[in-house]
Amino acid sequence: MTSQQNLTPLQRQARVLERLDEGYKTLHASLEGLDPVDAFLGSRWSVWEVLNHLDTEKFVAALEDIAAEKMDMLPPFNTREAKLKSDVAHLDDNYRRFRALVESLTEEKMSQLVTTPNPENSFPALTLLELVERSSGHWTTHARQIVLTRQYVEAFNAKERAVTFIALDPDRPSELGVSAVGLLKHADYVAGSPEVLDAVRNSASGTELELNGKNTDEVLARMARDTRAGLWAVVCTIGSPSVSNPVLLKAAEEHCDKVVIMKAGQ
Repeated sequence: MTSQQNLTPLQRQARVLERLDEGYKTLHASLEGLDPVDAFLGSRWSVWEVLNHLDTEKFVAALEDIAAEKMDMLPPFNTREAKLKSDVAHLDDNYRRFRALVESLTEEKMSQLVTTPNPENSFPALTLLELVERSSGHWTTHARQIVLTRQYVEAFNAKERAVTFIALDPDRPSELGVSAVGLLKHADYVAGSPEVLDAVRNSASGTELELNGKNTDEVLARMARDTRAGLWAVVCTIGSPSVSNPVLLKAAEEHCDKVVIMKAGQ
């Protein structure tokens, strides 16, 4: 394979265009058959996402226009299907603009320095060509993220707001199958007795909720509430909950919209 250093600027430009086209196709493949409802189901929000959610500039501007009698009513809210279609169309437009920009660059313009060094995150000064090279794989990276998110929206039965029970093997509670490890890794909450939490701790990354026999309703009510808000929750038991902890299972069925039970070996 030819190294980046051995390519001319025009060859590197051509590679950027190839990666952009590949990323665009990969992104659309990741969205194929997507139910608009599923598009709005996910797990954690970062602090930045919360802050962006709270950015109400357009809403405040609309209210100012109403107060100033520039308009009478707020525009109607889009359906999720319309919102998704609008957002994808916006991405399509950005792709076309980005591609046209890269295609139009002269060698002189490509060599222009456009960023300063950022010692805080070891980010070097970049030319315009280097910057678009780094950006050209962005779509492909996030297309993989979309594929993974869709897999876990389905695995957690997120549309049904389900809480998933993982029944651990009584003899080998720490032995987990691929599916169980995946759920534990992506769950926002993992509940269980101290013994159970010790067994799965190496695989779980969410918040631990310890069940002590007295807080069953409290924990399950919290899980039910948070799964309705889009979070993902797992309860682990030693053996099948219908046998080892029927009280816990009954509480889950009473509080939660849906309960799914899977064996840890899956």
